[in-house]
Amino acid sequence: MKSIVALLIVISLIGCASTKKDYIFDGSTEASTKAGVERVMKRLNEDEKVEFLMALLAVQFSNVESAYELIGNQEMMKTNYSLIGEKIDGLNYYQVIELSKQSPTKVQRVNAN
Repeated sequence: MKSIVALLIVISLIGCASTKKDYIFDGSTEASTKAGVERVMKRLNEDEKVEFLMALLAVQFSNVESAYELIGNQEMMKTNYSLIGEKIDGLNYYQVIELSKQSPTKVQRVNAN
């Protein structure tokens, strides 16, 4: 019995440790993209969450060339999982981070102090 419990603990720890690298986003629908983002977010520490959310914003706005494209566009004023899904489908966490670095849109963290 002890060996079964130990095995389950090891499997759980391996699953938690490898989620960012091994989880592949399914961007086929808005719902699957949102579920994937939420799943990965649960496994991240606070700094990683901020980095990942900034990466998602950079990916979402990567095709925006002017602020005029955003004015009055309600879909772009919120997290657009459909648009993000089109761009991150088939990628893992690290690939999403790398994709965001290629975006012409740069998102920076601002301290509120």
